[in-house]
Amino acid sequence: MSEDLVFGKRAATKHPLSEEEERLLRQEEEAAGYAFEEIEKEKEYGMCFACGEENPIGLHLHFFKMKDGCIAFFTPKAEHQSYNGRMHGGLITVLLDEIMGNYLFRTERKPAYTARMDLRFRAPVIIGTVVKCRAAVVKRKGRLVVMQAQVFNPDGSVAAEAEAHMMQKG
Repeated sequence: MSEDLVFGKRAATKHPLSEEEERLLRQEEEAAGYAFEEIEKEKEYGMCFACGEENPIGLHLHFFKMKDGCIAFFTPKAEHQSYNGRMHGGLITVLLDEIMGNYLFRTERKPAYTARMDLRFRAPVIIGTVVKCRAAVVKRKGRLVVMQAQVFNPDGSVAAEAEAHMMQKG
């Protein structure tokens, strides 16, 4: 690793990143040449299914701001499967929806509601593997923000991708 790259402080949390998720995050930071900023969680939204710290059955996602969007990692467990050994497609959709909506809300301080999402599943997500989720803004027109997001398998292949029209609260 580069000796001059200083990694950002990770937020204290009940549900920290796994060692593998932390390793992959550092790998992404090293490739980008800078430390990503963790997007702070708010106690007010502690029961959010995707990122809430207080939700006992939640996904407990951590989001990191990059120059061109947002990144998160997730390791699906047995309770996240549909067919044996494969992550449920509805939960993959949650990953995509949340990384887009949460990014807008946390960085711009305006709620963003999914008005439309076009989704494509390309490959299964295997239980126990760490997936990388990325999102970026494509374009804006007034309160409408078009975003794209992907979920990547450990081999770098795209497991799922989405384009969403997010409507920001005025």
